[in-house]
Amino acid sequence: MATATGQNQLDVYVKGTEAWFEDDNEGWVLGALTSKDIDQTNVKMHFALKAGAKKEVVFQSPLAKLIEKNFTNLPPLQNPPFMVMNGIDDLADLSYLHEPAVLHNIRVRYASEQIYTYSGIVLIAMNPFKRLNLYTPDVMREYSGQTRGELEPHLFAIAEESYRRMIKDNKNQSIIVSGESGAGKTMSAKYIMRYFATVDDLDNKFSRSTDGAPGSLGGVSEVEEAVLSTNPIMESFGNSKTTRNDNSSRFGKYIEILFTRNPPKQGGVKICGAKIRTYLLERSRLIFQPISERNYHIFYQMCAGMPSAERKEFGLGSWDTFHYLNQGQTGTVPHMDDAAEFVLTQKALSVIGISVAVQWDIFKLCAGLLHMGNIKITAIRDEANIMDDDPALQKTCELLGLNKSEFRKWLIKRQISTGREKLVKNQNAAAALVARDSVAKFIYSQLFDWLVKVINLNLAKDEAKSNNFIGVLDIYGFEHFKKNSFEQFCINYANEKLQQEFNQHVFKLEQDEYKAEQLIWTEIDFDDNQPCIDLIEGKLGILDLLDEESRLPSGADASLITKFYQRFNVPTQKFFVKPKFGQTAFTIKHYAHDVTYEIENFIEKNKDTVSEEQLGVMNAADFPFLKEVIKIEEPVAPPVEEKPGRRVGGSAMKKPTLGSIFKASLVKLMETIRSTEPHYIRCIKPNQSKQPFAFEPQMVLAQLRACGVLETIKISCAGYPNRWTYSDFANRFFLLVPSKDWAADPKKLTNTIVSKAIPSADKYQMGLTKIFFRSGQLAILDGLRQARYKAVVILLQKNTRRYIYQNRYHTIRKETINIQARVRGYLAREQYREMREKRAAIKIQKVVRGWIQRRKYQQLREAAVKVQCLYRLQKASKMLTDLRRNRAAIAIQRRWRGYVCKRNFKANYLRVLMIQSTVRRQKALREYQVLKAESKSIGKLQEVNLKLEGKVVELSQAVAARTAENKTLLEKIAHLEGLAESWKEKANTETAKTKNTTAQSTEMSAEMKKEMKALQEAKDALAKENERLQSIMKKKENEISQLENEVNRQKEEVRRLKEDIKAAPKVVAEDPAIVTTLRKEITSLRDQMGKLIAGKWRAERVADNTMLAQSQNDNYSNYNSPSTASPASGRVTPPRLGNYPEHRDYTFHDYDPYTQPEAMDGVEVERSISLLEDRALEEEIVESLITNLRIPLPSTQTVATKKEIFFPAHLIGSIMIQLIQNDLSLHMQHLMGNVMKAIQSLTMKFEDDYVSAFWLSNCYELLCVVKTAQDKEAREQVRRRNQAGNARRGEEEATEAERALDKLRGDLDYLLIEIYHGWVKELKKRLSHMIVPAVIENQSLPGYICKQSGGLWGKWGKSTATSQFSIEQLLNFLSKLSKTMRCYYMEDSMTRQMLTELLRVIGISAFNHLLMRKSFCTWKRGVQIQYNVSRLEEWCTSHGIAEATLHLQQLLQAAKLLTLNKTSPQDIETIFDVCFLLNPTQIKKLLSLYYAADFDSPLSPELLKIVANRAVLNEKSDVLLLDLEQAPDF
Repeated sequence: MATATGQNQLDVYVKGTEAWFEDDNEGWVLGALTSKDIDQTNVKMHFALKAGAKKEVVFQSPLAKLIEKNFTNLPPLQNPPFMVMNGIDDLADLSYLHEPAVLHNIRVRYASEQIYTYSGIVLIAMNPFKRLNLYTPDVMREYSGQTRGELEPHLFAIAEESYRRMIKDNKNQSIIVSGESGAGKTMSAKYIMRYFATVDDLDNKFSRSTDGAPGSLGGVSEVEEAVLSTNPIMESFGNSKTTRNDNSSRFGKYIEILFTRNPPKQGGVKICGAKIRTYLLERSRLIFQPISERNYHIFYQMCAGMPSAERKEFGLGSWDTFHYLNQGQTGTVPHMDDAAEFVLTQKALSVIGISVAVQWDIFKLCAGLLHMGNIKITAIRDEANIMDDDPALQKTCELLGLNKSEFRKWLIKRQISTGREKLVKNQNAAAALVARDSVAKFIYSQLFDWLVKVINLNLAKDEAKSNNFIGVLDIYGFEHFKKNSFEQFCINYANEKLQQEFNQHVFKLEQDEYKAEQLIWTEIDFDDNQPCIDLIEGKLGILDLLDEESRLPSGADASLITKFYQRFNVPTQKFFVKPKFGQTAFTIKHYAHDVTYEIENFIEKNKDTVSEEQLGVMNAADFPFLKEVIKIEEPVAPPVEEKPGRRVGGSAMKKPTLGSIFKASLVKLMETIRSTEPHYIRCIKPNQSKQPFAFEPQMVLAQLRACGVLETIKISCAGYPNRWTYSDFANRFFLLVPSKDWAADPKKLTNTIVSKAIPSADKYQMGLTKIFFRSGQLAILDGLRQARYKAVVILLQKNTRRYIYQNRYHTIRKETINIQARVRGYLAREQYREMREKRAAIKIQKVVRGWIQRRKYQQLREAAVKVQCLYRLQKASKMLTDLRRNRAAIAIQRRWRGYVCKRNFKANYLRVLMIQSTVRRQKALREYQVLKAESKSIGKLQEVNLKLEGKVVELSQAVAARTAENKTLLEKIAHLEGLAESWKEKANTETAKTKNTTAQSTEMSAEMKKEMKALQEAKDALAKENERLQSIMKKKENEISQLENEVNRQKEEVRRLKEDIKAAPKVVAEDPAIVTTLRKEITSLRDQMGKLIAGKWRAERVADNTMLAQSQNDNYSNYNSPSTASPASGRVTPPRLGNYPEHRDYTFHDYDPYTQPEAMDGVEVERSISLLEDRALEEEIVESLITNLRIPLPSTQTVATKKEIFFPAHLIGSIMIQLIQNDLSLHMQHLMGNVMKAIQSLTMKFEDDYVSAFWLSNCYELLCVVKTAQDKEAREQVRRRNQAGNARRGEEEATEAERALDKLRGDLDYLLIEIYHGWVKELKKRLSHMIVPAVIENQSLPGYICKQSGGLWGKWGKSTATSQFSIEQLLNFLSKLSKTMRCYYMEDSMTRQMLTELLRVIGISAFNHLLMRKSFCTWKRGVQIQYNVSRLEEWCTSHGIAEATLHLQQLLQAAKLLTLNKTSPQDIETIFDVCFLLNPTQIKKLLSLYYAADFDSPLSPELLKIVANRAVLNEKSDVLLLDLEQAPDF
């Protein structure tokens, strides 16, 4: 059986097969099989290498050895091309899962700037050594709520998974971030903590800040801000620059982020605090730094950023003046501003609750440590000496409050206890330096622990309230240097423990899945590192021996290494190795690498404490803060259990060593991790030079081995590493069986496929929901699939070619027959043409001869007719001349006879006048004589005078009448003369016309007579009409005079009534009859209001007619002017409101709240005022018009007319105006305040869209009414001020009303904005669940179905990835919303802005999701997205918001990018030209995500490099994801 299986594996190696071979530089190189020779005993294969120093490699092995190794020593095979070209995001999905495949996949993804890759439950994070746009709030928002595996691998995916599992399973979580220095552990942990701090806000994807402006993800609570502030503190005091990393964490930390449950109504959890545990701070860095490295950041920050006064007080100068800082010869870090970082550190300390005074104590303590390092210790003979006047010693004791003499004494001396005696002994210079540095390390270590303690006290105040926590472990990775000491030993010991826990967790997950799927399996064996851990921490292990030697007074490194050799250098111990040369080192075989440790300073570093005398000096210091810091040393010692019969004393009371402390903390950490659900992130440093996206294969390979990724791969390969769901497997490999064997059940079809494709049943197992494969089986299936595809393609090509050539033959045959038919037709047409020409010639001759004869006849006929015409013309001219002569003679005779008659009349008239004048003169002379005689009497003169005056008056009147008459006659004469002139012109015209022909003149004469007659009749009719109109005018004038008299009478009546009112006594109490009448009117009004709400309008109702009456106020006539009224709808547009785009049109029968009522007497005025002041009216308004109002539901078929919808804003506005007109401003403010509260409480629930639209429209109406009232009050105020003698009281009343209206306008403005933003926010929430399924995942075009929802199951209607929402549902949602807003006549600008904002969210959300979606960007998907976007654009155009399509252009261009060719540099240029709205970073991301489907050409690395080079130019300014929160102002 083994031989058959091995033969099958050897059969895979055919000519051209690619396999991997180890290389010293590249790690692994690829080779292609050129020849294979297999006999009965040996296997020999030749491979041609594609890279590396060698050109060819030969693999040769005995067949028996291969069988013995189960053929595992064959060269590792290359994965299928679709996995190799672009790389896959999860290493567990590789067909061949081995070390070279892992390295190659990570390298391919890293080259395309994809720094994250899954490896089962592990996230591998490659350090890019440059800032990427992968950690913005928009990216956080995309991962919020998404399941792992749906989007591209990311830190946030791990954080989101742990967060959701904590909420769902109510179980604590842990995220273990590990890696070597410079791999990016600190930044990864920082981004994870930032995600947890903002995840509550991320759940609310469309949150807004309290001021109504677009919100951001910065709205964290104080606790969350304090948690984030721990990062700069820990980095300042625990991080430093190393050769590998500019911000290397020199300690390990485990941060527990505490969460508490929100109230049930709110749901979810929130951060309530945090706790920090630290591990193994690198104390030695304080006193020594290698070349090009720095001390901890805080010291350089103090030197650069501390104010000059404090710097002088602390004695600080440049960093190179301090021994503890200048040993590394590096004081600055590129791209790091120490002064700015110092400010951030101070701010972070303040945020976590450390006062400014305590902060300066911390800095003072740190300054004292710097000066302590400058204390000069000299050697006098063999004894150490410190000068009393050493400035560094003086400054140190001054800052730390130490006794200078005592501190100096115990630096150069030490006390030895011998029994009951104590001896003081001088130390040499080396021992004194060690004592000085030990004190410095001790104080700084205690300061670091004190900071951690204070942080925990301030952040874990509500620890009792916490329900769960998520722990983030940022710990050093496996270390292996040229010289390894105690620090590397502890670090590698911690990694051994973590790797064991990791292996057990992976093993458990594998076994649990096998059990869940009910597989038949045997126990998986894997290399357990428990023996190595026992070697370190077991009984009488390395740590025990180290502690034992450290407690001995004469303990030394030499005796310790001797004990190691004696105890562990035995054949049974396989993990301890003694070097062949030397007696100062030992080697431990760790899981990742064999590490050799130098024994030098093991004991000293393990003790790492100060003497009792030095501790006493520090406890006696005058610096309270120093004593507070070193107090925490006391409780560190673990309790020692006292066994019966054993005396506790001696070494049992000694302080614990650093190794024992670290072991205890590590044990506690392992217990914590085991009690949580762990998640793993392995950070990899890709190159030593910190170059962006440079890849050093050997370095990466070593880290992959060290971080345990390859160990998990070994565990997976021992079982079934590849697993597919039945539907996915059948959808991909259904072509391997004939169509007759296809089954609707995917499990049955999967069984059919594997039973025919894989003969060995041991290579796979079928579970309940998945099928599991051994390593390499998927590659075999993919090979069979490719072969099947190739055979199908050849078959298609064969039949296509047959079809083409058959069509070509039929086409040639058809064309030949067509040509023959055309030639025969041509010959027949030529013969027919000759026959036609002959027949046509005969016909032409016949026609020509007839034409000649007809032409001769026509010429003769025309000549005769012309002669006749000339004769008739001459005769007619003669007759015309005679007629003219006769008419002229008659006219001359008429005029002459008239002249003679006039002349005779004038002569006779003159004679008669002469006679009359003569007679009158004689008569006058006689009268003159009589009058002359009478004039001598006075009475007579007076009488004559009176008569003359009367005569003058009569004459004056006569002259005036005559003048008016003359004027009228002159007008009539002018009119008649005009008519005469017009008639003369017509007559002249007619006369001119009659000169042409006699016949015409005769006809015109008859026509003129008829016209004259018609005109005369018209004139008579006009005269009659004029008389009739004059009579009507006289009647109207009489009516006007009567109306004027009536008006005067009414005025007199009004004046009399006013006087009666003034004279009437004041009404003290209300008349019961009046109260009853008013109550009846209120009841009637309620009934009418109910009818209004139901949409039943009746014009005869008095109350409605009064409210809807047309405005008669001249001051507000502009509302009905043509410039502001719409002729079609009758709606009135008030003046513009503030910053609003357009004032709202009144929709209520030209509604004007300032319609002046009819005049009322005093009783009615007082009655109306008392009614307005009644509290019942206010309650009635709030309850009937707002709270209990039945809003008419919007119709989906037709839009209701303006008369069918009752707008309570109009009635409320009318009451508000009445209150202002009656000087009830305060009451108006109270009423409108209650109205706005009721509206706010009703609308802010956002349960129904029609409620929001209705009240948003009404609020805008109210705002327009208030603006109108403000304008009127302003005009009234100007008018009053312009009046003389204006009272001061009137001005104050007007000012009070203006203030009330101004405040009301501001409140309404705020309410309007609040309703608008709240509604938009709610709509965005509902829309967020529809965008991705409808726009990105929905596939409406049947010819371009992607495999995710097509293939075999698409044919049976059983899609495996059906979209939750379709584009039709999204469009229906938008259409319904638009219809609702139009039904309530919302302001057009608000409607357009709201719909545009929603479309902006659609475009940005879909675009951002597309940029983060893995294995999704195919050309078919691009076609589907283009179609969906085109549907959205059509909807925008049809609804009149074409400008909203601008927000969809980025998504449209991204979809076009997927459909364009991507095979040459010219295609890349075309992509950049077509997708001009996308920046190079976005184009690079889309191309890196492009997934090549079957027989699609994948993108070559050269093209990706071209795109990456273009993206580098604008990398700093480009953004990856579009900003979802940059909404336009309302």
